[in-house]
Amino acid sequence: MEQTTERIEDLIGQVERFYRSLTGQEAPPTREVPYAPIPPERDPERHLAEQVDRLLASLGQLPPGMPPATTTWAPPLTLWETPTDVWICLDLPGVPRDAIQIRVVSRGMLEVSGERRVPRFDGEARQVYDEVPRGQLRRMIALPPNVTVEHIEARLRDGTLEIRVPRTSSSESDVRTVPIH
Repeated sequence: MEQTTERIEDLIGQVERFYRSLTGQEAPPTREVPYAPIPPERDPERHLAEQVDRLLASLGQLPPGMPPATTTWAPPLTLWETPTDVWICLDLPGVPRDAIQIRVVSRGMLEVSGERRVPRFDGEARQVYDEVPRGQLRRMIALPPNVTVEHIEARLRDGTLEIRVPRTSSSESDVRTVPIH
């Protein structure tokens, strides 16, 4: 654990030096807890890359010669449970049905990915301001135990992706007695 903490402290130092080189100012002071833990459903490398991209975006521009940041954003999530189903709802306004993919990547993880494209305008248009995340999206969702992934259903309605994951009946439990011969 000490080695991990030292590595994180080293990375924080690198980010602070980078911030200083871009802005000419000291990095803002850290809170009592200098960093938040990486959520368990996130890939650590991707999470760190997204945080660096967010830092660069907050600075307003990239340094000369650097390519534009390609961030992957995660749509907001709501989970509902009933005795027979788990409902996963993701806010995806402006994302067309054909730009969304849903995959069960392992027995316990569901991946929702896709893309929200930049709107096209006839004639000349200059973006003045935009708070909507655009580009590639990805959300990994840990599925609860006792679900039937073979019968997952999804629909896109009013900008919300609704995913229904049925639960297994109590008779289809993963627990079973193994006879001894």
